[in-house]
Amino acid sequence: MADLIERILIGYGSESGNARALAMRLGEQSSLQPYRPVVKELNAIQPADVGERDALLIVSSSFGDGEPPANAERFSDALAQWPDRHRLRYAIFGLGDTAYPHFCGFTQALDARLTQYGARAIINRVDADVNFEPFFATWLTTLEKVLAGDAQAGRDLHLRVTAYGEDHAFSAALLERRPLSARTPQAWHLRLNIAGSGIVYRAGDTVYLLPENDEGLLTRLADWLGRPEAADTLRRRELRQLSKTTLRELAQLADSEELKGLLKIRQRKAMESYLYGADLLDVLHDFCPPQTVTLENLLALLPVCLPRAYSIASATRAESLDLCVRDVRYERDGRTRRGTATGWLLSQPGPFRLFCRANPGFYLPRDTTVPVLLIGTGTGIAPLIGLLREMAAQGERRETVLIFGEKRRDEDFLYHEALEALNAAGVLTRLITAFSRDAAAKYYVQHAIGEHADAISGLLRRGAHVYLCGNRQYLEHAVATALEQACGAENLWQTLIEQQRLHLELY
Repeated sequence: MADLIERILIGYGSESGNARALAMRLGEQSSLQPYRPVVKELNAIQPADVGERDALLIVSSSFGDGEPPANAERFSDALAQWPDRHRLRYAIFGLGDTAYPHFCGFTQALDARLTQYGARAIINRVDADVNFEPFFATWLTTLEKVLAGDAQAGRDLHLRVTAYGEDHAFSAALLERRPLSARTPQAWHLRLNIAGSGIVYRAGDTVYLLPENDEGLLTRLADWLGRPEAADTLRRRELRQLSKTTLRELAQLADSEELKGLLKIRQRKAMESYLYGADLLDVLHDFCPPQTVTLENLLALLPVCLPRAYSIASATRAESLDLCVRDVRYERDGRTRRGTATGWLLSQPGPFRLFCRANPGFYLPRDTTVPVLLIGTGTGIAPLIGLLREMAAQGERRETVLIFGEKRRDEDFLYHEALEALNAAGVLTRLITAFSRDAAAKYYVQHAIGEHADAISGLLRRGAHVYLCGNRQYLEHAVATALEQACGAENLWQTLIEQQRLHLELY
């Protein structure tokens, strides 16, 4: 009975929250309860946690250039010190996005390392794309078969996704570009021409832009390198989202002990603070003496510009799609910076290279009698107005409440005319706004939820799906707490997740 599994340990690495949510669901799965599942961050797992008759289930995303999430970054190195790692039995469910290079890079590397150590996978590794739910359901069913004694089921599982990225990009002409707000930084509405592209999308889907770098930054880099041609050769290389791999190579080339020190795990917060708003030129100026890094070095190190993802702000159309973006500008070390993609979109005439991806996790419920609660702040209105326009185009009249938050009504009420028209037409049952700077006391979407608690709790009791879009740092916890207080249900957020009634687009 050497193969008998008596206990399950679930380790997760999560950046956006998806992997953590899946790990928690796994830990609560009724079929796994006989195995006394324990859920932990991968960084928190110790050798003593995994016994000879245990199985380690790993659910993790990959971050940036195929790197581990922050709460999993120590696990691979720690694993090398485990005395009985060769006896480990494990299964890996990886989360990624094929729009980016190094898809599921961390979990693929982890699987290879475990195999090298002699550990045994009880199920073939799964690399899941953004539409991960069908893969997760199949993986879970296979896990249940393996635990029931069907070891072959784990070896027979082969789930694959088809990459869809830069090779399928379309050059879209600019049809419209207009400001939506008066306050700086301004929000903008853009309409792009996709006629003849073959792109088919629906409300809730995502567009990926393949931007070119800012001319000013390219000129300064060319000057630093002493190579005028660098402005062209680096035009489509990633100069902002610098991976640890790239930074390590730069530290080696420049023999910079300071940069090497920042790259140590214990300096993660300091490194994050330094990189916030920084670009390649900052790193070269701060850590690399002239002539230590060449253009040829950079071409070997830097990947192509990573795609930038944006929620589509329109209903299904064959000829065009709409975007809502913020013109992010900031000063650092005497230079004005702009967002890579937004600066490109708002300063260039086009065309703009892009491709679209389905995002079923943000689609409306198929049953048109199911109510929906839409909550968005700032440019987070984008996918929500897309859903509303889809409902209008389809003639849907489901119970629909929108809570929109911004700073000032007279400066920041994005799409106010369209939203008021949708409200008047009955597509929106109720339009609730929260403008945080219009009164002496700040008033956010969570306060609006509290003020309208009876209506919102009734909506949720009637089975409403919740769609939330905006800044993760300020929004998710505040809204979760407000909804739970409004409904008097302590575990409402987790219940919505389990019932697949919660749809998140957070950035």
